[in-house]
Amino acid sequence: MLLKVLTTAFVIMGFGLLIVLLFVMINKPSGENESELVIYGTRILVYFGVSCLSWIAAAFCAVLLMRRTRNELVESQKENINSLIEGTLRDHERKE
Repeated sequence: MLLKVLTTAFVIMGFGLLIVLLFVMINKPSGENESELVIYGTRILVYFGVSCLSWIAAAFCAVLLMRRTRNELVESQKENINSLIEGTLRDHERKE
């Protein structure tokens, strides 16, 4: 359950950061003051980096979630096959 919550949170955070990035990019300063451009560039870079990290974390959590689900399905498949074999053996014993 925690992986589902984390994956969803990272995806929502990623979308939120992309939307905020659009608003940050709108306020581009004029090219007259270099220090303002440096601050603007740093802000864009930080938002982009955090957004990328959010999407990477979401993908990582999704991969972990898929692995866990696959392992659970393999275990349930083994249990189902074992119960099928046991049931078949019991049916054959009853017929004899």
